Parts: sequence; structure tokens; C-alpha cells
Amino acid sequence: MSTTNIPSFKPKRTSRNSFWTSLGIEDKSQAVHQGFNTTVYRNIIDKLNISQNEFHSITLIPVSTIKRRLKNQERFNVQESDAMYRLALLTKLATDLFNDEDRALEWMRERVYGLGDKRPLDMVATSVDFETVKDLIGRLEHGVFS
Repeated sequence: MSTTNIPSFKPKRTSRNSFWTSLGIEDKSQAVHQGFNTTVYRNIIDKLNISQNEFHSITLIPVSTIKRRLKNQERFNVQESDAMYRLALLTKLATDLFNDEDRALEWMRERVYGLGDKRPLDMVATSVDFETVKDLIGRLEHGVFS
């Protein structure tokens, strides 16, 4: 039996990837290890509608570092890219939770009781805090409120 006429299976690109692609990120792991380029930074602040100073206060990446990276078109380092990735992932998880990006962005700016009255945006600088936010989102998705 000849298989030369059987078309190969190519899965369609899902909308899951379109979020990352819209930020300029194709392979998340590789991109973080290489360091995000300045386009990713610009796409994140545009998507979240935040200033450079607010980005600094969320990620703890010094403003002077951000300005230097932008001026010299330098990649962000691994740690900086990891903080940016957590910020982007928070946006994705919250958008998936609310099925509405605008509502997700609003929620990310609100003080949340389940986070000890902290804003989700203020919990992306460290992995420990970010895991707390991810856990809360997971509980909300499954209707577990305690």
C-alpha cells in the first residue's frame, strides 16, 4: 500500500499561541534564556497600558536598565526576561479566567482579598509571590474559594 498520496497531519495553530505571538514570543523557554528583545518589552507595556515606571515597580527591573536596553537595542537578561514572562503569563491566566482581557487587566490592578489585599500585578517580581497568584487563579477557575 502506497502512502505517497496521504497528506501529512499539520495541527492548526491554536489561539493559545496567538497570545504569545502577539507579544513577539515564539518559543517561551528559548526566548527567556536568550533574553527578550525590546519589542517584547514594548508589546507587554502596550498590552497592559502601563508606563515605564509602573513596569519597573511591577518587575523590579531598574528604569535605568530599561532605558539602556531600549537605547542600545539590547536583550534583557534571563532574570529580567523571567520577570517579564511572569507578567505576561499573569495577563494570559487572568484573561483565560475572565474570558475578557479588559476585565482581566482591571482585576490585575485591584487589591484582591485572596492575596492578602495585594494587587496581582504586584506579585510577579518573585516566583514565590507569583505561585500564590497562580494558585488563586486555579482555585477560582475550579470554584474553590477557601
